[in-house]
Amino acid sequence: MAEISFGGLATGLPTEDLVSSLMAIERQPLNRLEAKKETETKRLEAYAQFNTLLGGLRDAVANLNLTSDVRTTSVRLSSNETISASSNGAATGSYDIAVAQLAQVQKTVTAGYSSRTAAVFGSGTFAINNVAVQIDSTNNSLDGLMGAINSVSAQTGVTASIINDGSTSDNFHLVLTGKDAATSFSLTYNLQDGQGAPIAIDATHVRAAQQAVVYVDGIEVVANTNTLTGVIAGVTLNLNQTSAIVTPGDGQTPPVYATTNLTVEADTGALKEKVGEFVTAYNKIMEWIVAGYEVGGRNQQTGDAADGDEAKDQPLSDLLRGDATINKIKRSLQSLLSTGVDSGSSLQILAEIGITTRQDGTLNLNASKLDDTLATKFDDVVGLLAGQGSLDGVMKRFNTYLRDVTSTTSGMYADKRARYTEAVKRFDQQIDQKEALMGKIEERIRNQFTSLELLVSNLNAQSNYLTQQMDIIANMMTKGRK
Repeated sequence: MAEISFGGLATGLPTEDLVSSLMAIERQPLNRLEAKKETETKRLEAYAQFNTLLGGLRDAVANLNLTSDVRTTSVRLSSNETISASSNGAATGSYDIAVAQLAQVQKTVTAGYSSRTAAVFGSGTFAINNVAVQIDSTNNSLDGLMGAINSVSAQTGVTASIINDGSTSDNFHLVLTGKDAATSFSLTYNLQDGQGAPIAIDATHVRAAQQAVVYVDGIEVVANTNTLTGVIAGVTLNLNQTSAIVTPGDGQTPPVYATTNLTVEADTGALKEKVGEFVTAYNKIMEWIVAGYEVGGRNQQTGDAADGDEAKDQPLSDLLRGDATINKIKRSLQSLLSTGVDSGSSLQILAEIGITTRQDGTLNLNASKLDDTLATKFDDVVGLLAGQGSLDGVMKRFNTYLRDVTSTTSGMYADKRARYTEAVKRFDQQIDQKEALMGKIEERIRNQFTSLELLVSNLNAQSNYLTQQMDIIANMMTKGRK
């Protein structure tokens, strides 16, 4: 049953209001603890937001960290008939290429058999390049021989399959294929039927194994495949057909083949886009540190609309104004920008390609200067950004720093989150203790008011009794005089 209170009946005091006011005073230390907890929560949200921006910069830097990502080049061919090609960070240059011979694997095909499962091979041995398999009643069919050959393919480099040519009889053919252009093979066998008569296998070498032969600027290149990588660093060559012979060979000198010109050109548009993404990501960080910024009509820190009273809400970055950790990261980023690098190129700082720092810490990208530098010193720009060999470029240094500062285990936010967890744990303990104390304090105050009410009630009762007695005495004295 709920407690019934008659506060103020004797004294006429607003007991509930007085208790509420006194408890409001008593709760002030508790309110301060809860306010501190809320502030710490908001600060952690601010750190998380800042960490997200750092992650955006890290992603932009990752696109400029590797030489293959920065040296964005494309391939132009004088003809697409004999070859096709693509570039993956290849250096600019020009090459004359002729295809003398395409790579092909050896193919050997048997005569046709009317059944895949009939026992047609008797017993004995079947060998590929002296690697023999035993043939008996368990595998002397076309399917069985195929399985036996494939069981030793790791040793021979030859695999077997069966083709149905669609004829009404003798339509199944065993096809043996070498694994690559360098694999040649021969077949030997000693098979007999049940009467000891030899069994012959009619097999035809329909295609001999041969390696691809390509001339790159007159240098002979031999390969086991028609897709060549590593011949020209960063370029993948696909051989489509042999080149036309310009001058036949005479036995003493090799033939001369028509060449296709391959030119690796700088793809400056892709690199400019990546540089622009870096500048944008960097500026978001600096703008966040300096003040809230607006994109698309909404404040990116608070998520509030840019117009109206809601836009006046405090941006999260304000909670970290002057924060030592934020300032340290800011100084580190600015130092990475301004410190020169020995990348093996003629360029040492980003300002030389048009990236300069404004007074507020944000970056300005001079597009014209970047275009001019890319047009005249493309490889030097690559070296400045991504480095060369063991030499680090600007973005490699950025990448190393940002990976550390955004680490999910030891980075800035990971550290702040751990500290926040400990702080909130302490606040919660103190709040729980004070909440328990508030109940006791309120009970004490209410008991004091109850005691006051009882005291006043008793005094009122005594006062009423005395008044009654005085009235009786007064009445008696008045009757006596009469």
